[in-house]
Amino acid sequence: MNSGKPIGILAGMGPRSTSPFLESVLDECERQYGAKYDEDYPHIMIYSLPTPFHPKKEIDDNRMINALRVGIDTLTKAQCTKIVVPCNVVHKYYSEMIKMTDIPIINIIEETVNNVNRSAIKTSILATRSTIESNLYQNKLRETGIEVFLSEKLQNNVDDLILSVKEKGLCNDTIYKWKQIEVEYKKEGVTDVICACTDLFFCEENSSLNFYDSSRILAQSVIKAYVKRGFFRKC
Repeated sequence: MNSGKPIGILAGMGPRSTSPFLESVLDECERQYGAKYDEDYPHIMIYSLPTPFHPKKEIDDNRMINALRVGIDTLTKAQCTKIVVPCNVVHKYYSEMIKMTDIPIINIIEETVNNVNRSAIKTSILATRSTIESNLYQNKLRETGIEVFLSEKLQNNVDDLILSVKEKGLCNDTIYKWKQIEVEYKKEGVTDVICACTDLFFCEENSSLNFYDSSRILAQSVIKAYVKRGFFRKC
């Protein structure tokens, strides 16, 4: 049985990643505290936010911050207990976001890095160019001594993959593009991959590499925090 304030999800970045993230949250309810019946699941407020983002164009910082403010203001008015933003690249504005509300915003970058295998041979980051150029992951990974592999050639291929997903959705062509990227990873000796783009949620199930899905890790973290606060009793 649940009670208390809702979980706030600021999603829509990209739009097709919202549903898979919600599924991950519900899966975590079942895994962590045995949710089974409708009333066992949390109150959830989802705001699908259209943002000024294109995988091959530079982000307009002011426009993005203003867009994020609209979403965070909405979730703040809903009196959410926690806010999660299942999008990696907008965490370059994390310091700005936490000033927009008194509600704690769980940081997807920190939660993901905390789960990465410190003894991995070579780790790469599957993400938008903006996320890579922000160094959000690289800085934290190198602090832990993890070797990070990135290449311009592969990033071009990832950019094309993300654009293809946005235009076509999940289909044979997008899976094929991913498998070609995976081949290049293996040639470079990459063993572990951080999936830091919520649009690429399908890559893990089509891969033999060790994956750290930032979206799923965020879902784990928010339900763990919610249970810890005592909003649920064990079912």
